[in-house]
Amino acid sequence: MWSKSERKAWAELEAAADKAGGYLAPPTGPVIMEYDYRAMSRYASKKGVTSMELTDAERNMFKT
Repeated sequence: MWSKSERKAWAELEAAADKAGGYLAPPTGPVIMEYDYRAMSRYASKKGVTSMELTDAERNMFKT
């Protein structure tokens, strides 16, 4: 059973994750970002597809 303070801390974490767009796993090694995944995801959403359905040319628009 969780204490009142633990439930409050969990609610704050949930709110922060909601505001940030979800949870992210902590990096386990050097992070090399090849694409701007957030921008790619927004683009795909506007287009009505998933980011996996984008063409290579469309994905390359988001290379960093």
